[in-house]
Amino acid sequence: MSEKSMKNVTLKELIQDIDFRLSHIEDIESDNRKLMVKLIKQGNSIVEFLKQFDIDDADPLLPELSSEINIKENERIVNLKELLDEYMEKHEDLKEFEEELKKHKDDITPGTIGES
Repeated sequence: MSEKSMKNVTLKELIQDIDFRLSHIEDIESDNRKLMVKLIKQGNSIVEFLKQFDIDDADPLLPELSSEINIKENERIVNLKELLDEYMEKHEDLKEFEEELKKHKDDITPGTIGES
């Protein structure tokens, strides 16, 4: 603040301004505390929920299941690759067809079907 504006502000106004700012900070901190309590309760409930999913590492079926899953994933990848190859082949054919249509654009008469 400049000296001129400082002379116009009384000590009472400065104290009131400081009191207002402190009250505002206290309100913010109170809200923060409430939010922290909610977050902690939510975190605790998530931990309790996850405790229900206790997995036993000594399960003898897990290696068999994981190999079956890997086989299925590999089959899925092969199928996706074949589908992608087929799409790319058709895409190239469509590009060729589009170029052919551009070449003969002037020869095409709308509404005419087949040779006359």
